[in-house]
Amino acid sequence: MTDIQAKIDDLTDRISQAEKAYYVDSMPIMSDTDFDAIFNQLIELEMKYPQFKHSLSPTTRIGSDLDSKSIEKEHTIPVLSLDKCYSIEELNNWVHKNTIQFPGQIDLVIEPKIDGAGVVLYYNNGELSHALTRGNGFLGNDITDNIKTIKSVPLTIDYKGELAIRGEVYIEKEDFKNFNTNEKDSEYANPRNLASGSVRRLKSSETRGVPLKLFLYEGYIKEELFKSHIDNLMFLKKNGFRINSNCGFFSDSNNVQSVNFENSITGTLSHYGDFIKHFAEIRNSLPYEIDGLVIKINNLAIREEMGFTRHHPRWAIAFKFDPLLAETVVKDITVQIGRGGRVTPVAILEPVLLSGSTISRATLHNQDYINTLGLNCGDRVAISKRGDVIPAVEKVIEKIGSIDPFKMPETCPECHSALVSDGAHLFCENIECPKRMLGTMQFFVSRSQMDIESLGDKTLEFLFANGMVRTIPDIYIFDYNTLNGMDGFGDKKVSNIIDAVTNSKKKSFITVLSSLGLKDIGEKTAELLIKQYHTIDAIIEAAAKKDSTIFSGIFGIGEGIALSVIKHFTNKQVIEMINTLKNCGLQFQSEIVINNEVQFLAGTKWVVTGSFEHFKPRDIASDKIKLFGGEIVGAVSTKTNFLLCGSDAGSKLDKAKSLGIRIIEEEEFISIISRQML
Repeated sequence: MTDIQAKIDDLTDRISQAEKAYYVDSMPIMSDTDFDAIFNQLIELEMKYPQFKHSLSPTTRIGSDLDSKSIEKEHTIPVLSLDKCYSIEELNNWVHKNTIQFPGQIDLVIEPKIDGAGVVLYYNNGELSHALTRGNGFLGNDITDNIKTIKSVPLTIDYKGELAIRGEVYIEKEDFKNFNTNEKDSEYANPRNLASGSVRRLKSSETRGVPLKLFLYEGYIKEELFKSHIDNLMFLKKNGFRINSNCGFFSDSNNVQSVNFENSITGTLSHYGDFIKHFAEIRNSLPYEIDGLVIKINNLAIREEMGFTRHHPRWAIAFKFDPLLAETVVKDITVQIGRGGRVTPVAILEPVLLSGSTISRATLHNQDYINTLGLNCGDRVAISKRGDVIPAVEKVIEKIGSIDPFKMPETCPECHSALVSDGAHLFCENIECPKRMLGTMQFFVSRSQMDIESLGDKTLEFLFANGMVRTIPDIYIFDYNTLNGMDGFGDKKVSNIIDAVTNSKKKSFITVLSSLGLKDIGEKTAELLIKQYHTIDAIIEAAAKKDSTIFSGIFGIGEGIALSVIKHFTNKQVIEMINTLKNCGLQFQSEIVINNEVQFLAGTKWVVTGSFEHFKPRDIASDKIKLFGGEIVGAVSTKTNFLLCGSDAGSKLDKAKSLGIRIIEEEEFISIISRQML
C-alpha cells in the first residue's frame, strides 16, 4: 500500500467516524473547523489520485449535477401501509383481540409516526447498495445519490449480509423555518413537502443543501438474528443507524421493561394508554412533525403468525391524534368542477399556520355540510387537518357574514348548464363543460392510467386554453410539431411528447377503457366487462339492449354500475369518441380476440418479479396473464402456482425456490403464450 493510499484510507475512516459521532450519536469528536479541514484534504487527494478513492467515500455525499433518470427498482421486502385507529377505544379493542389470540405473549412497542417521506435503504456486503422511495409498495424510485447527502446515513456497516431497512426522511421544524426564510423564491407549505420533494430531486447537489434527517425503524434480513422488534432496533443502532429513541415499551413480562434507550418509557401493558396521552400533550414541543404513533407487536414469531393483508401488516396499527384546531376567516366560497361533473364548494381562507402547513383552502363537500355549519363568507371558523392531512372547517366560531348559509349555484359556473342533484351532491352533466373536459384529459394521461408523462397538467392547460387539444382524441390527432419554437417547447420536449403519445397506444384494452373517465368504469369493472365481452363492439351491442340484468349478471357488477354501463355505451358522443380512438390505433379488443386465444391460465395464481426484455413496462406481462385467465398476486406464498421471473428478481425468487414453486423465465413464458399451453 502506498503512502497516498494509506492517507486516503485514514482520512476516509476518520471522517466516517466523525459523521457517525455527530449525526447519529449526537456526540461530536472534533470541531467543525477540524472536520472541514480533513474533508477538504480528502477531496484534494481524491482528485489527484482517483485510483485510490473509495467507491463509498464520504465525499460522494456532496452530490452530482448530473440529471438522473428516475429509475424504478423492485422492493425485495413488503412495503405496506398501516391500519389506522382514531381513539383509545379502537386501540384497546385491537390490543384486546390480540391478547385473546396470544394470551400472555403480547408485548407492545410504540414509536412516533414521523411525518416525512418513506424510504427503503438496501445494503449488501456491508455497503449501501441503493435506496428507494416507498413508491407503490412494489416498485420505488432510485434515490441513492440523494440519500447519500444525508450524513447520518452510513455508507458502510459491519453487517455483511443482505439488509433492507425502512425509514422516514424528515426535516426538523426549526430547520424548515430557516430554510424557507433563506429560499423565499420557492417556499414550501410544510416540512413533509420539502422532505418528500428533496429526496426526489434530479440533481443530488440540490438535495445536499436541504437539512434532511433520517430515522430508521425496521430492518429486514434473511438470517434469523433477532426474535423481537427490540432486538431489531438494537441491531440497527449497533450498525450505526439513527433510530428514534422516543419510544414506549410495554409488557407484563420482563421482555421490555429492562430496555434502556435514551428518552424511552417502559411499563406494564396497562400503561400504554398513558404513554399515548403523554405524547398527545408533548407532540407540539417535539423538534419534528409527527402524524400519530405506531403500535407494533414486539415478538417476531407472533408477527409471522399474524401475517399481512394486501394493504397492511396485522401486527401493527397507527394511532391518529385528534386534529389540532386553528382559527381563521372565510374570505370567499367558490365551487370547482371535477372531471365527473361533481360540483364541490371550497372555502377560501385567510391563510393560517396549522401543524406546520399554511392552510388557505378547505373543501366544504356539499350543501348539506354547509347548512350543518351554518357557514357563509366572512365567518370566523375553526379548521383542522383531518388525519393530520386534509384541511377541514370544523365549526363556525363567530357569525360575521350573512346569517343565512351559503347557497350553491343552480347553474354550472363554467358552462352555465343547469346543475342536477344526485343524493347530497350537485353535478354538471354537460360532458362538453370546459372544466370537465380538461379534468378528463388530465386523468387520461396520468401516470396511473395511460402514463403520457410528457403531457403534464400545465402543458395540457396550455394546449386546452389555446384550442389545440380539447378532447381525448385530440391528444392523438394534434400535430405536436407545430409547437416547435413556442415559449417552453424546445425540440427535445416536443420529441418527448410525440414519443410518449405514440407509446401509449400499446396500452392494453383494460387500461384504455378505465382511462376514459367514464363514471363507475374503473380498472376492475373494465376487467370484468372485457373478460365477458372481449371487444368494445360487443360491449356497445349489449348496452344497446338497455337491459341492466345483462351486466348485473356478471359477478362483481351491481345494478348501479350496470345502469352506468348502459348510459355510457348508448351515448352517441361516447361511441363517437371510442371510434375515433380506434382509428388512432388504440386497443379496444383483448389479446384473446387478437390472437384467437382461450383462457388456458384460468385458475392459476402468478407473481411477476424482476425486469424483462420484451415486457416494458412489466405490467404488459401481468396483463397477458390476466387476459388469459390467470390471477396476479403481490407476494409469494404456498397458494402461488407460478413465479414469472426476470432479471434482478431478488427475494421473491428465493422464496419461490424454497416453497418449490415453478419458476418461469421470460423466454419460456413467451413460448407458453404462443403455444397456449403450460
